[in-house]
Amino acid sequence: MKDLAEDFKSIAKKDKPLFVWMAANFLLSLWLFLIPLFNLNAGRAKIWARYSDINNGYAQNEWWYLLSFAVLAITLGIGHTLISARLYTKRGKDTARLFLFVSSIIIVIGIRFLLNIIGEG
Repeated sequence: MKDLAEDFKSIAKKDKPLFVWMAANFLLSLWLFLIPLFNLNAGRAKIWARYSDINNGYAQNEWWYLLSFAVLAITLGIGHTLISARLYTKRGKDTARLFLFVSSIIIVIGIRFLLNIIGEG
């Protein structure tokens, strides 16, 4: 744990753009975390969810289905930020930036997919 704290301190001092990229990745994952929480209708047994863009396929599913996106957001936001800090010290800043770039793309795809599911996209 001390190693991760030292990694973040060195990134904050030496490579501000990477630190900003880490913060942006975390904020995107926070957005992915909050979307399903604000759209939960836990009082109902079933909610309408849109599963695909083909024929506007809607179906009913349990409200906890949306919570899987919150778990994905926590994994991507915290886990990938920690991994990128470790990659920075072990493999260099280019590898850490590439990892954060791919992680951000996955988060944006997850946000878009989630917005389609809840019918706002």
